[in-house]
Amino acid sequence: MSLHAHMECTMRQAFFLALCRHNFVLKVADMVKSGELSKYPLSVTEHILNALGEVAIGYDIGCKLGKIIKVHPALKDLARDKKFRALVGAFHGHGHNRLCGLDNLMTYVEGVGLEPLEGCESFFSKSNALASTTRYASRFHRQQAIATYLQHTDAFDTYPGLTLLLCNKYRRALEIKSTFSALCNSMRELGVQSREEFESWRAAEKAHLRTLSKEPEEETLEMEYFQKLVNLRDAEERVTAILGVDVPFISTANDGDYAEAAKATRRIEAQRRHALEVQTRALAAVHDLEVRLAITTRWRPGDEKWTAVSEMVRKRRYQRALDHLQGLIISRMFELAKCNMSGTGYKLRKHIAKALQARSKAVKTAITKYNEIAETMTPPKPTLDWETVVEYAFLSDFDLLREGRQDIRGERWAQPAGRAAMDQHYKLLRADEEIQRLNVEIRRLVTYMRDEEAFLLCEEGRLRDEGKEGIAVQVGLLRMERARFSALHMSRLVKLSKEPGFTGSLIPGVSVCRERHTAVTRDEEMGPPPSRAPSPLQPPADDNILLPDEEGDDDGLESEDENGRVTESYENVLRIADDGGSPSAAVDY
Repeated sequence: MSLHAHMECTMRQAFFLALCRHNFVLKVADMVKSGELSKYPLSVTEHILNALGEVAIGYDIGCKLGKIIKVHPALKDLARDKKFRALVGAFHGHGHNRLCGLDNLMTYVEGVGLEPLEGCESFFSKSNALASTTRYASRFHRQQAIATYLQHTDAFDTYPGLTLLLCNKYRRALEIKSTFSALCNSMRELGVQSREEFESWRAAEKAHLRTLSKEPEEETLEMEYFQKLVNLRDAEERVTAILGVDVPFISTANDGDYAEAAKATRRIEAQRRHALEVQTRALAAVHDLEVRLAITTRWRPGDEKWTAVSEMVRKRRYQRALDHLQGLIISRMFELAKCNMSGTGYKLRKHIAKALQARSKAVKTAITKYNEIAETMTPPKPTLDWETVVEYAFLSDFDLLREGRQDIRGERWAQPAGRAAMDQHYKLLRADEEIQRLNVEIRRLVTYMRDEEAFLLCEEGRLRDEGKEGIAVQVGLLRMERARFSALHMSRLVKLSKEPGFTGSLIPGVSVCRERHTAVTRDEEMGPPPSRAPSPLQPPADDNILLPDEEGDDDGLESEDENGRVTESYENVLRIADDGGSPSAAVDY
């Protein structure tokens, strides 16, 4: 391999990917001479906003991406017009701090449904096999292999499993909705009158976590003035001490110790100059604060104000250390609750455990700093050790929290039962949104399958009439390939429609594309040709989708369709679902 070819291979070793919520590939970009830089999600976001409009995008650092886009000169206006929202996926979101999760985790965002926003994780687990075949390929062959793989995945992996994904999401949403009675019982036990109270709980939790992340602004100027006075006193003492140092006596230049004495003199003079400069800067800072605070008499040690503010500064240092430790403990408890929650997958548990392991080091450092400050308080505050802190299971067991600026042990959102009820409330909201969206997507899919079959059949006939047999054969093969998957899709959707709680419809709608709609209308007017097998996509006359094995079903369907097309269609669905000689039986799911 030439040097140029080798450099070209090493320039591109990964690609940045964007998937829709059904795992179809939307956009892919080569990452050149870099890792996952911000320019890749920014460029992909711009493309998606221009193509799709109003969207929400999940990213492992979506919180940071959203802030960047809000101030980006080329994207901020587009994102605002398109109502863009950057979110954090479920896999990565619980590794962020709790405050970030309350704002950016999809559980608390209206309109997202139950989408985890983590499709790329499962996609990359399958696409890693591409690395061995593209590592030393040229730029053209590398992109060709990636594009071919993505097209094959969309056509023979994602599309065949589309209805399986939709049905699983629908069943999961119905399962969550079945827990509504449990939420009502929890609300009665907690004394919650309505579900609107959970919104105020979330707002209170966010407000409390914000106070732990930054210092309150009250009395800040007075404490800053006190600290500047302390710095000025230290600088003056340093100047007094350095001015009292005797300069070495230098007799003559011929003296053997002249060089050492001159060096010592220069060092002392430099120290004096530095001390005077520090004193000057400290005095200027004191003057500035005295003007801002309108202080006419400078505070002195022993003064009433000096004593009061010095006590405030000590408490401030203690409170800051306590708030920092409290914030780390709260984040750890919320993440442990998620890690130990039923339904949390193995990979998500490992990801949260890794984040907690890194945060444990921060907790140990915060405990050490807190203990140092607690011993200087009057009277000394109780100290902590690592073993004691890690044994705290709930916020109510953390007696140290009462020493904070705000005691949250009595807050209902801080109790384990309250947190579980609040999370269940938001899950129920997202489940309703998911079902509403799935009802739309399922009917659109049924409409697409019917229109696609009619359109391809129409084009196949037109090509045969024009004498283009070769192209017509290829269109026919494509139609049979799509029909094979369409039959499988319909069998899954029909089974889903029989489950309790299903509120959707399998009646095809009207396509927005007029060309496809015209093909469907022409196909219905002409009727199916004798050589074509009955389509599994023909709907019944009403919304009650019944399989032919139910009592009285055959007669009802035959009476609604004189030609018997619907009955034949659903018999075909059952035959395909039972894998009775159907081509779809070779597809492994």
